[in-house]
Amino acid sequence: MATHQILEGTSDEEFLQRLVSNHSERFGPDFWAMFTARVAATLPSQPVIVDLGCGPGLFLRDLGERYPQATLFGYDVTPAMIAYGRQLPATRARTTLVVHDVATQPLPHGADSVHLVTMTSVLHVLDEPLPVLAEIRRVLAPGGLFVLHDWIRMPLPTYLNWRQERQGEDPAVGRQRGFRVFPAHCKYTTEDWQWLLGEAGFVIRHQTQLRPTHQMFVTAPADAAWKR
Repeated sequence: MATHQILEGTSDEEFLQRLVSNHSERFGPDFWAMFTARVAATLPSQPVIVDLGCGPGLFLRDLGERYPQATLFGYDVTPAMIAYGRQLPATRARTTLVVHDVATQPLPHGADSVHLVTMTSVLHVLDEPLPVLAEIRRVLAPGGLFVLHDWIRMPLPTYLNWRQERQGEDPAVGRQRGFRVFPAHCKYTTEDWQWLLGEAGFVIRHQTQLRPTHQMFVTAPADAAWKR
């Protein structure tokens, strides 16, 4: 699976530190207000939650603080991300972080065993997203949700300007990296994501845009088994 580091030409450590530094922006008060309103009410008292492409594990740490009775699993293809997450202070929730390539390996969970799967800024880099979405459907329990938060298409000048403002890179280096990663970040429109989720057998229960660059979808399997 291609990583953002490979696409941009950055090191694992540089990308890790970027995710650490902008974590509060990506998972700030607006995100948690949405999560509480649209997701938390569906979770059982002891939920099993999987974060695909978990990065440095900070989102799972936040979940563990909010849901101490949860069982949490984080998977990422980059060993440095998993190593960072494993050294975070423990929460009361049971948390497992594993190096795992979801694009080439099935999830190590039984069918109908996971109450929530989350995926942030990962699915757009996969050459074939439908098999991964099928695997997510397989593991979701009746009543389970899949929350997708990913990049949406924007004009090239808008993207390059946004990147320069947010990343703080040397302008020449930032523009070079921006051109390299633009096709991946801006691959899908909101309508493309809607079609892709429907094609994979998901129904969108809620949709919102918390950041100008990303769209969020709260979805559930379309089959009747979803209904409790």
